[in-house]
Amino acid sequence: MFEKSLTPTSALLLRLSIRFVVALLCLANWSGVTFCLAQSAVSNIASSPAGATWRDSNTGDTTQSQGNRSASSSTDATGATTEEGFVGPRTTRYSLELTKLPDSQGQFWVVYDIAPYCERFPNVSEPQRSILDWILLDSGEEFWHKDPFCVLSATRERLYVYHTEKVQQYVANIVDRFLDVDKRATSFAIKVVVLQSPEWRMRVSQYLSTTHTTVVGNGADVQSWLLDQGDMAKVQSDLQRRSDYVLLNSVNNVVPNGETFGWAAAAPRRAYTRDYLLDSSVAAGYVSDVASVDQGFRIETTPLLSTTGEVLETSFRYRCTVVEKWRALAMRVPTPAAPRQQLNVEKPSIVSCDFRGKISIPQGKCAIIDLGMVPMVLPKKETESNGIMDSVTNLTAKKGVYYDVLILIEPVE
Repeated sequence: MFEKSLTPTSALLLRLSIRFVVALLCLANWSGVTFCLAQSAVSNIASSPAGATWRDSNTGDTTQSQGNRSASSSTDATGATTEEGFVGPRTTRYSLELTKLPDSQGQFWVVYDIAPYCERFPNVSEPQRSILDWILLDSGEEFWHKDPFCVLSATRERLYVYHTEKVQQYVANIVDRFLDVDKRATSFAIKVVVLQSPEWRMRVSQYLSTTHTTVVGNGADVQSWLLDQGDMAKVQSDLQRRSDYVLLNSVNNVVPNGETFGWAAAAPRRAYTRDYLLDSSVAAGYVSDVASVDQGFRIETTPLLSTTGEVLETSFRYRCTVVEKWRALAMRVPTPAAPRQQLNVEKPSIVSCDFRGKISIPQGKCAIIDLGMVPMVLPKKETESNGIMDSVTNLTAKKGVYYDVLILIEPVE
């Protein structure tokens, strides 16, 4: 009735005013709900990382989380914003700041000074890898990529660890073992022996006592044995009488505690034609698609005494790539001059493996690690080197690509 007494223009203005008031009331009510949710989030923020300014990759707009209402970009030591020149992800929200590291489980920073260790190897590009690899082998790489939030990183001077007290205590023990000056004077003889068959065990099995071996990776059938020093001499003497016996490191075989011993071999890179591409701009009417393949292997071991010195832990790693067979096939490459032309291409059958492990050797004992029948390019001759890593490039082709590789470890008196 009231609207009927108004002019059409007045009625329209009245309806718009009512809708505006209703909208204001709804907005006020929603703000109250949002405030309650924010209060609830703040009450639980102690167990979550600090807030960040989230950036919408599609629009470039920014949304600040409850934990952070600071500037939209952080600055580095020079005062320049870190976002300059950075092109973020196309679909994922991202942030350029983290004002507080997550510490819901009591994580804290420890920076370890590993410069005294790395200074022993001025010609090695990344000597800190020995410490990092040891930690990762024990804990597993996935351990550092899941909750709780953690960090493991290293330079030649520092090892950075962000984790709980229990993990920090473990890392501190490992670092101490690598840097212990007193234990550095202890050395071990490590030899790498290659045989064509695993039959060597048949004659010396009475001297071998099986021990546990931790292995991570693919392509490995690793076994380890402990034996007395007198028995180790008998085993080595028996091995040397075999016609297929090859000692890879006759010169550099004494390794101080905490240092990494390595032996590597690489075959000359071979180029091969894997395809032909038609190209009318060249006289032949086609061009060759040439690729190359690298063959070789690398063996690494690191002996590390326990804190008390009563147990020797030795890590090892084997990596290799070998072409087992070259397969040739004829491809049809028609050109105006030769419409039925066929040319040969090659495809390599590649075998590779990469695994690492660790064994424990009681004081006064020797050990043999059998890496199994692994692919390998066998050296033609040995070359002497004064460095930590011997390198051989003159290799000879063999019919077989699988060899039984042994690592012999014994203390040096």
